[in-house]
Parts: sequence; structure tokens; C-alpha cells
Amino acid sequence: MHKLIAVLTIAFLTVSLVACSPVEAKARDTAAALGGSITAAQAKYKDSCTANPAQSVCQLINKGVSGENALITAIETYCGWSTASPPADMSAKCVPVKSAEAALTAAVANAAQLTLEIKGAI
Repeated sequence: MHKLIAVLTIAFLTVSLVACSPVEAKARDTAAALGGSITAAQAKYKDSCTANPAQSVCQLINKGVSGENALITAIETYCGWSTASPPADMSAKCVPVKSAEAALTAAVANAAQLTLEIKGAI
């Protein structure tokens, strides 16, 4: 269920950030890359992580999911959307909240690093 919510949220963010500023575009691209890396790693290590979730690669996947969630929250905050209920309209415009830009930039950097680490495991 969490995976479905993450996929739908990323799809929403991708559609809603199509005509966006450089920081928004980087966030969108990073979210997509991290999401793809997580999905590939989950597929590759599903059986292994089910049998032994304490493995370092399984912990890395979980860390990646947490990073993805943090990035999504940072995007929602930056765009002035409610993190509890994002806009229902898939074409909702991002209205940048400048005070949230530093947090978004940090979340993007963290997600980019996690993407590299997860790609290294797959």
C-alpha cells in the first residue's frame, strides 16, 4: 500500500511540476530517479529481504524509502501544498514558498546520494 501511495504521489508531482523552476525540476527528476532505483532494488532483493530484513541492502532500501518520503514532503511544502492532503487536481500549480527552498535543496541532495547508493547495490 505504501508503495502504491508513493508511486501515485510521484506521478502527481511529475504532472504538476511540468512547467517549473530549476529547483522544482531537479526535485522532480531526483524523485523519479530515486523511485525507480527503489523499485528495482525491491524487485531484486524481495525474497532475500523477506527472509532476512536485517541485511545492509534491505536497510538501504528502507533508508531510500524514507528519503523519498522526505523529498515528497519537502516538495509539497515548497509548493505550498498540504502534506496531509495534496491537491486533487493533477494540474495544480506549484506556488513556491521561498522559506522552504533550503529544505527542498537538502532533501534533493539526500535523495540523490541515496539513489547512487541504491544503484550501486543493484
